Amino acid sequence: MSILLFFAFLAGIVTVLSPCVLPVLPALLSAGAGKGHLRPIGIISGLVSSFIFFTLALTAIVKLTGISPDFLRYIAIALIAGFGLLMIFPSLGDKFAKSTVGVANLGQIVQEKSRLFGSGFWSGFILGIALGLVWTPCAGPILAAITTLVATSAVTWAAFLITLSYSLGAAIPMFLIIYGGQKLISSSKGLSHYAEWIRKGFGILMIMAACAIAFHYDVKFQQIALQYIPLINIEDNPTVRNELEKLRRENSQNPNKAFTLPSEESLLEAKTSLPKIVQAPEIEGITGWVNTLPLTLQELRGKVVLIDFWTYSCINCIRTFPYLKEWYAKYKDKGLVIVGVHTPEFEFEKKTENVQDAVKRFGLLYPVAIDSNFKTWQNFNNSYWPAHYLIDQEGIIRSFHFGEGAYMKTENDIRQLLGLAPLEENEKPVLARPLTPETYLGFSRAGSYVPGTVIQPNVETYYSYKQKIIDNEVGLRGDWIISAEKITATDEFSYLDLNFLATQVYLVMDASKAEFVTVYIDDLPLEKKYYTADMNDKGQILVKDPRKYDVVNLKHDYGRHKLTLKVPKGISLYAFTFGDD
Repeated sequence: MSILLFFAFLAGIVTVLSPCVLPVLPALLSAGAGKGHLRPIGIISGLVSSFIFFTLALTAIVKLTGISPDFLRYIAIALIAGFGLLMIFPSLGDKFAKSTVGVANLGQIVQEKSRLFGSGFWSGFILGIALGLVWTPCAGPILAAITTLVATSAVTWAAFLITLSYSLGAAIPMFLIIYGGQKLISSSKGLSHYAEWIRKGFGILMIMAACAIAFHYDVKFQQIALQYIPLINIEDNPTVRNELEKLRRENSQNPNKAFTLPSEESLLEAKTSLPKIVQAPEIEGITGWVNTLPLTLQELRGKVVLIDFWTYSCINCIRTFPYLKEWYAKYKDKGLVIVGVHTPEFEFEKKTENVQDAVKRFGLLYPVAIDSNFKTWQNFNNSYWPAHYLIDQEGIIRSFHFGEGAYMKTENDIRQLLGLAPLEENEKPVLARPLTPETYLGFSRAGSYVPGTVIQPNVETYYSYKQKIIDNEVGLRGDWIISAEKITATDEFSYLDLNFLATQVYLVMDASKAEFVTVYIDDLPLEKKYYTADMNDKGQILVKDPRKYDVVNLKHDYGRHKLTLKVPKGISLYAFTFGDD
C-alpha cells in the first residue's frame, strides 16, 4: 500500500509536466494576477477537494440522482467563464449585488462581502472546485485502477488514500505556479504597474479556456503540445503492477478474505490426488437463472458440482465449452451438476437477454447463474475467466483450475468423486508458442497504446501517431471516444492498428447500429484464405450484436503482423484476444 501511495504522489507531481494540465493552466496563472494572499491556497484546496470527491463519488451521484456528468461539467465551465468575466470587469460583482438589494436586503449582504469573496480564499475555493470538475489528468495505471475500483465497488480507504496522495502531489507544483506568479507580479515594479491589465488579460484567457473545454478544443491543443512535451509515466513498472493487482484483489473482487486457496502447484505435490481444500462458499446474489430454477450449493449436497466462471465474450471461456458440454452429457445421470456462473467483464454483458442468447448460441444445456453484481465471484475470491471449482458431495472444494487446459485431469477428478475408474492420461501436452497478450482498449485497463498517446477519458478526441508501432502495440487514427472499458469511433471512418503475434485474432465489439468493419493485414486487404466465419465475401465483419467476433484466422501461418481495422462511426471495440490453433 505504501508503494502505491508513494508512486501516486510522484505521478501527481509529474502530471504538471504533461499536456493534461493545459486546460486548467490559464486559471492557475490567472490566480497569480488576482488579489488576495489566500487566493492560491483557496484554489488548490478547492481543486483537490473537488477532484477527490468527484473521482470517488461521481458514479454514485449519477446512479442516485440520474444527473448527467456533462451537466455538472457545464456548470463548472460556466463558473470558470464567470470568474474570467469578473477579472475583466470587476464592477460586475458589485452590479450583481445591487440588483438583488430588494430581496430582504440580501443584496446589501452580498455587496458587503463581495470584495472579500471576489479576491480571497473563498472565491479561489469555488474556482478550484470548478477546475476539479473539468480537469482530467492523463490516466496512468494507478488512477485508472482507482477509477475502475470505484465504478465496480464501494469506496474504500485504499481508494481514498491513493486519490488523496495523487491530488496532493499534483497540488504542489500547481500551488508553486500560482504563488510564483503572484510573487513575480507583486515584487516587480515594472509588472505591478500593469497588474490590472495583466489581470484582464488572464481573464480573457480563462474565458477562452472555458470555451475550449466546452467544445473540446482543449484536447486538440493537448495533441499539438504532445509533440513538444513528452508524456512522463513513472507508474508503469512491475512493482506498481503487482501492488495494483493486490489492491484489486483485496478491495474490489475479493471481499471474502476467509476463503483462501492454496496454489495449484502445491496441490500437485499433495500426497492424496484430491485433498479436501476448503468448504465451498454459497452461490448468492444471482440476478437470473438460465436452464433451471434457482439453485444453491446447500440444495445440491449429495451431488458433485463443477462451478465454471465464464463470460460470453471471453474466447478462453468459449474454448472450454466443448469439454464442459461433453462432461455434462456423460456424467449428469451419474451425479454431476455443472453450474456456469456468468460474471460480466463488460457492461453490455450484464443484460439478461444477452446472456440468454449466448447460452442458446453456444448450446449450453446445464444451469447458468447470472452473477451481474459479482456476488458469487466475490464469495469465491475469483480473479479469472474461465475458472473451474470442483466440489464434492459434502460441499467441499477438492480441485480447481484457472484458464484453459488440464481437461483430462479435471475429467479424472470428476470421475474419482463419482466413484468411476480414471481414464488413461493421453492428453497431448500443449506446446505453447508466444502470443500477444489479451489487449484491453478502454482506459481502465489500457496498457498497449503507442508511447505518447494521451488518453482523454470520455471525450471525443482526434488521435494519431507518427512512429512505427512495435510488438503488441496499438495505434489509433481519427476521432475516438475512449471510455473505461471500450473505445468508440466517432468519425465516418476511424482506424485502429495493432502489431500482433498469433494465428487467430478475436475482438469484442458492439454497435449503435449495424455497420461493417473492414480488415487489413500488413496494409493490404485480407486474403480470402484467411477469412473468418464472421466475414462476408469482401472481408468485412457486420457488427450488430455485443459479442466476440472472429477477426483473422491465419490458420497455420503463425507470425507477427500488422492488423488494421477500418471502423465506421458508432462501432465500439472492447478487447482483443489471440489464439494459435
